[in-house]
Amino acid sequence: MLPLLGVGLGIIGYLLNHYVPREYEFKAWVGVILILIINGILLGQVLKSLALNATMDPLTGLGNKGLFYYFLKYQIQKCKKGTQLKEPNYLFSLAMIDIDNFKALNDTYGHLAGDSVLKNIARIFERNVRSSDAIIRWGGEEFAIVLPGTEDEGALVFLERIREIIANYNFGPEVQSQKVTVSVGVVSSRNLEHIKDENEIIDDIVQRADQALYHAKKTKNCVVGYELILKSDQS
Repeated sequence: MLPLLGVGLGIIGYLLNHYVPREYEFKAWVGVILILIINGILLGQVLKSLALNATMDPLTGLGNKGLFYYFLKYQIQKCKKGTQLKEPNYLFSLAMIDIDNFKALNDTYGHLAGDSVLKNIARIFERNVRSSDAIIRWGGEEFAIVLPGTEDEGALVFLERIREIIANYNFGPEVQSQKVTVSVGVVSSRNLEHIKDENEIIDDIVQRADQALYHAKKTKNCVVGYELILKSDQS
């Protein structure tokens, strides 16, 4: 595009110099520059929109898996640097969240009602997380939240509050105000600092969060921490 723009400017310059009277040449150049500025602004907006769409879930407006992996890698790098410098608050937690009985809700009230529930839960997340947290629609009825600077206990307290808010929320006539609940699995990055490969850390922490979520879904409408699973397995 830039080579074509250069050619176009060259042609415009040639035409202005040879066919536009000298007294109008300056005004003509001003007009050309204004057109280029407007085009640049519009092109910038298009590129910004494309960049946002590449990392955004179109239904809920939350981040998608692409943003998740980018943000998680950044937190892992920060975590490793914090470990080396012995700085506090370098750990982070990951929560995997699944809407209970979502298929039955879709089958009973329709997919538009299901979409409405997904959007409402996304807004609940947005209203209650910190600006430093990353909320992701993992896929289907599942979400993920990355909580920087938050260890197990703080993450469990925070997610328990979110769970209660959703359980007490009125999702409206679309689902006949039926109660909607979520199951949550939480894991901290603690004990993963020794792993050198970032992709291995990502695989491990997602797998641990999934294991915690699996245990939570046995009961439903609850929050389970991975550390609690380890303790119960050892006892």
